[in-house]
Formats: sequence, structure tokens, C-alpha cells
Amino acid sequence: MNTPEYAPVLAQFAPNIPIETWQPLGKGMIHRSFLVRGGGQAWVLQSMNTAVFSKPELVMDNLLCVQNHLKKSDYPYRIAEPIRTQAGGVLYRAPDGQTWRAFPYFPETYAPEGSPDPEEAYWAARAYGDFLGALRDFPADNLPETISGFHDTLKRQADYEQVRAQADPARRRQAEWAADALTEFFPLFREIHALKESGQLPRRITHNDTKAGNVLLDTRTRRPIAVIDLDTVMPGVVWSDFGDMARTFVPNRPENAPDTHRLELNTETLAALQEGFIAAAGAWLTPPERAGLLRGAVWITAEQALRFLTDFLAGDVYYRVEYPAQNLDRAHNQLVVAEKLWKIAGG
Repeated sequence: MNTPEYAPVLAQFAPNIPIETWQPLGKGMIHRSFLVRGGGQAWVLQSMNTAVFSKPELVMDNLLCVQNHLKKSDYPYRIAEPIRTQAGGVLYRAPDGQTWRAFPYFPETYAPEGSPDPEEAYWAARAYGDFLGALRDFPADNLPETISGFHDTLKRQADYEQVRAQADPARRRQAEWAADALTEFFPLFREIHALKESGQLPRRITHNDTKAGNVLLDTRTRRPIAVIDLDTVMPGVVWSDFGDMARTFVPNRPENAPDTHRLELNTETLAALQEGFIAAAGAWLTPPERAGLLRGAVWITAEQALRFLTDFLAGDVYYRVEYPAQNLDRAHNQLVVAEKLWKIAGG
């Protein structure tokens, strides 16, 4: 990578420090993240995807608001506070139009992506449960949505059906199997929507992206250090957060893997997620929230399949892809995971 062209970006956050190394970081499909080292220091620099987050200032306002609340609570983990620019802000708009931000890099940590073992899953789930617990007294109406209707699955379903009707015929034919399989989950989408509308699923401040890549564990102790990526922290329901954990921690293949015939679920890891999450959050979760965690896992995994399939039919406008059918492969993957979770949950 040609690091000199990025020197002006780093200079906005860490002036007068030459770049020694600059390398891609993480497996995110929305933003582009880099680990930058220089002068004996390290930072995480991130180019925000403003096509997805069209109001980056709102994202950062939410992030700072949530972090301030966490600092006043008994939240036990480190907080990745954004680094200020020379101008005093938390965003830098480069001449080429890219929007950049920077965070501290926490050394000797790792995100348990891949195939986490039950111990890693347990502690990660505890960290996510502690995160939600520290925000349980935050008024849900006081935090705006950074992506409107993020887990409004019926709206996503309506958008999908409109996109499918207008899609390129070749892509529509390719997606027939996934489209047929997806219809099996439409009744569940309606059920979840009704539970939210009735208040049986309480509206809370939730993380909304609790995948395996957004919690950092200590490389030596394997205990939680930080919960990161707060871009989608906004009003939601607890089931979606448990669901994102289940769909990313439990399969033996990542969500990008096309070889679904080799995809299996680690039930020990799933049980560890439940145990860790309940250990951290069980005291304040309502009985329906606790009882329906697995149902939430099925819902959110099927919703993710819906999102991948919609993007494939739309021409890959949301998620970055490395080959033409990758979003379709992702949708197939998530549908298989959802079907397997559905059997575990009791159908």
C-alpha cells in the first residue's frame, strides 16, 4: 500500500508523526479500516462508508453520547474514544471526498472471528450483555436512528420485493432458490414485528452489530477488553443483539463462505453464548426476552439473508463484494444457518 498518500490523513489526527506501517484491519464489509503505526504509537484509521451512513456527524454524535453514558456507569471495559483532529472535531473530510475518523488501537487484543470456542463465546457474550446493561437506563427515545428502520424486517421485506420485481432477469433467475427458501421465514418476520409493536419485546438501546468482530479479547487471558463499533447503537430489541452473536459465533464457516454443504453449528458455543449473555443481563431481562433468545437468533439470521439477497438483486450497492455472486453466496450461507438454528429453537 502506498502509505505516503495517506500521510495527510494521519497528520490530521497525529501531526508530525511519520507513517511506518499501514495495513488493512478487520473483515468489515461497510467501512475500510486500517492499522497505522508510527513513532512507537498505533491508531485505527477508518474511511467511513457515507453511502450507508449518510449522516456521519449524527453517527459520531450518537457514539459520543453513548460513550459519555458508559463512562458515568459501572461499565467495566475500555472505551475506544475517537481521536480529535487538529481542528478539534472527530471527523476529517479529505479533498477526495472521503470521510475519516481515528480511534486508539488496543494492543494485545483480538476479535474472536473465525470459529470461536465456547470459552471465547461465553466471555464475548458477557461483554455484550454488560454493554446493554450499562445502557438499560438510557431513554430509548433520546437516541436517533443512524440507519432508519435498521431492524424493521417488514419494511426490509417490502423493499426486497420491490427490488426483486425490478431486478436484472439473470440475477433474478440465479436467486430463485434463495428467494423460495426465504419465504419460509416470512411468518416469523410478521410475528417479531407484532411482538415489537405490542411492547412484549421492550424497546431498548442496543448495539445492533454484535458480531464476533466487534468485541476485543485479551490475547493472554481471553477475557473481554472492549466492545467496539458503536455506529448502529440506537433503539432496538435485545433479540437482535443475541441473534447477531449466534449467527457469527456459532457456524463453523464465516458468513462469506460459499461452501454451505460444509456448514455446521457448534451447539456448545451456542450454549456458551446463552450462558454468558444471561449471566450478564439475566437480572434485568424480561421473561419473554430470556425465553426467546434462540427465536431472535433465527429472526436476525434470516433478516441478514434477506439483506444480502436484496443487495445481490440490486446490483451489489450496499456490501462490498470481491466477485459477482458473493452476496448471493452470503444469502445462501445465512439461510442455511437460519434453518439449522430454527431446528435447534424448536421450529
